[in-house]
Amino acid sequence: MGKFLSGLIVLIAAIFLIILLYFRIAEGSFEGAGERMDQFLGAAAQETGEATRNIVSEADEALEGDDEY
Repeated sequence: MGKFLSGLIVLIAAIFLIILLYFRIAEGSFEGAGERMDQFLGAAAQETGEATRNIVSEADEALEGDDEY
């Protein structure tokens, strides 16, 4: 389990660095790359939040419907 988690952390860090370097090359500076990463991660956080809210509301609806048995 520990080996899996450490491998997962390394994979996530590697993907983050690859994306950062891509933005660095595209923008020409780490400042511009940081701004793009902020936008990218902010959009991902909003989409994740929306998906979580949808799952919670659907789970609530499903639980309310189980009382009919």
